[in-house]
Amino acid sequence: MPTRAGFATATFAVLALVAGRVFGIFELYIIAASMLALVACASLWVLLNWRSLHVRRMVNPARLHAGSTTTVTLDLSNQRLAPTAVARITDEVEGTIRADAHVPPIRRNTNTRASYRVPTQTRGRVGIGPMKTRVTDPFGLASSTRTSAPDTSLLVLPRVDTISPPPQPGGTTAQQMDRSPNRVGSNGDDFSSLRAYAIGDDLRKVHWPSSAHNGELVVRNEHIPEHGHSMVLLDVRASAADADRFELMVSAAASIVVACRERGDRVRLVTTNGLDHIADTSAGCDAILDLLAVVEQSKSNSVSLPFRAGRSGSETSATVVADDADTLIASMHSGRIAGQSNYVVRFQPEGASPQAGSTRLTSSRMIDIQHGDDFASAWARIVRR
Repeated sequence: MPTRAGFATATFAVLALVAGRVFGIFELYIIAASMLALVACASLWVLLNWRSLHVRRMVNPARLHAGSTTTVTLDLSNQRLAPTAVARITDEVEGTIRADAHVPPIRRNTNTRASYRVPTQTRGRVGIGPMKTRVTDPFGLASSTRTSAPDTSLLVLPRVDTISPPPQPGGTTAQQMDRSPNRVGSNGDDFSSLRAYAIGDDLRKVHWPSSAHNGELVVRNEHIPEHGHSMVLLDVRASAADADRFELMVSAAASIVVACRERGDRVRLVTTNGLDHIADTSAGCDAILDLLAVVEQSKSNSVSLPFRAGRSGSETSATVVADDADTLIASMHSGRIAGQSNYVVRFQPEGASPQAGSTRLTSSRMIDIQHGDDFASAWARIVRR
């Protein structure tokens, strides 16, 4: 497609053609024909060369925590005989200034790379693209713009502080397991049950005495030590916190989840709008962080919990709230639950005075975060007692 300069050149060519006709000057015909031929050749040149440049975009890392920086690398290659044309590449990045770069000609069968950095400040999914490549002829009379790379996205996880996990209630789970009547292997074998052999099982796990007795192969289910159970409850009601405090609450919830998982706990994330996700592995913990990266506040003021907290004395829980903490705690349990380790992290609004724990929160360990205070420091003061 002709550029602004190309249209101007074509316009002057038409004027020269008219002037040559009116005044009978043959040289004006030659000038007009030359200018029109130049615009036509420029358009043909762009049409033949715009496919020569191949662009591949790579985002590394594609998942990162807020406050970090990712690098977008562009792999540029020319697989044709002639060098590529001078190109301009623009890549749209949601929430930031778009990346803009001029690419010089690339020789045949040659690759080159360019990169730019994307800073992240807030969590969420950041859209990248589409990437546009504009090829212009050497005279600047014609150009062609095409999409050279599809849309992609960058997942920005909540900021995670390094904190200690909430302590587990002492001894309850281990004692229950040791007294379990279904426990097999009390004679020293480190397995908890037997099951039928399945194709692909390790033959070293075959329990030969039982196989001979039953007449078919059975294998040992090796006992996996029971880890602690930790639950993190996040209040997502829009009426309970403004947007800025909600971001701090999500960051605190993510920090507690990571701390519990690094200890080896089975972690459960619950929100007041009914979200319930359990993580038994590191991959499961990553899935929780992905959920926290995109969680949004709910306009509903009601609390929809998939459980009634406090029934198990062997579970550690952390509740991240802001305003109206009493209503949320009351919907979980009432009274003191023996053996339960429950921490309530409450983010106070700006200008609020420190509040004493209400009667509904006597069974909880309150961690009040005043406006401008550091969550990790406030958490450490209470948890390390």
